[in-house]
Amino acid sequence: MGKDRRKSRSRSRRRNDDEDEDLSPESRLKLLEVENTTLKAENRELRKKLVEALRQGGNGASGTRTNSDKKEGREKGGQQVEERREAREEPVVTSDTNAVLLVNAQMEAYNEPIPNNIPPEKRLPMVEKKLMRFMVQFDDKVQILDLKSGQTIIKDRNLFIKRYTCVFRESGAKLQGSCLKRFYFDSAGPTYCIDYEMHESLVTAMPGTPPDGKLGVREPRTEYLIVLYEEKGGKLTRMWLRPDSEKLGSDPYAGEDILAASEAYKQFEAKLKEVTGGRLGERIFHNYHDIPSVG
Repeated sequence: MGKDRRKSRSRSRRRNDDEDEDLSPESRLKLLEVENTTLKAENRELRKKLVEALRQGGNGASGTRTNSDKKEGREKGGQQVEERREAREEPVVTSDTNAVLLVNAQMEAYNEPIPNNIPPEKRLPMVEKKLMRFMVQFDDKVQILDLKSGQTIIKDRNLFIKRYTCVFRESGAKLQGSCLKRFYFDSAGPTYCIDYEMHESLVTAMPGTPPDGKLGVREPRTEYLIVLYEEKGGKLTRMWLRPDSEKLGSDPYAGEDILAASEAYKQFEAKLKEVTGGRLGERIFHNYHDIPSVG
């Protein structure tokens, strides 16, 4: 069923790409923004199913909370937000999506293959279209930051576009990003997830050079990362990175307790408490290795 849906989506995407050929890049980007807004309506129901699925896959006690408890908590949380809004007379920005749905959508675009063995006049338009589908998920002021030092790696959307233009242009058809494990923090306001990722055949600019790769690129490599994603107002706004030097994400038997006890996770949790004022929301864990139970 899932494969048929993906094939149908791929055929639909190809038809849409053909129809969009005559549009300018700016017009195509606006069209994708409209499509993304439409998808948000569908995401309301998908979000409910997502949270339930994540609960069933988690190992922690937080996964035992019932749907009725969840609904009651949301209603109380919504009432409290409304009361604060009325007291302060400030608008409350709400979103129909969350960090998980946006991260999954950007990763789907990230993994669209672009062959290296075709002429540039055919390959570069493919890179441009892939980049547009990828960028729809990100805020205009998106940033990438180093978790340990706090320094900004990518400070604005312009550099962000240059970096991923290079990645998509140079990495080719073998580029593959995977989320191996995930902590999702469900809340009524901004949402967050910590993803343990593996990136295969990744090509980026040489260290210390502009991110567009015009001064040279590195050899294809496999990279293990831990990424904290922030969603605000229906877009991904910031990403904090650090290497998964212990490769806990790729260890199928390293569960929630092991990850939560690691120094890496503690650093991310400290950052989350800093940016949320300690209001992390409910933590939901999932191991996407899906280890089968024995007995």
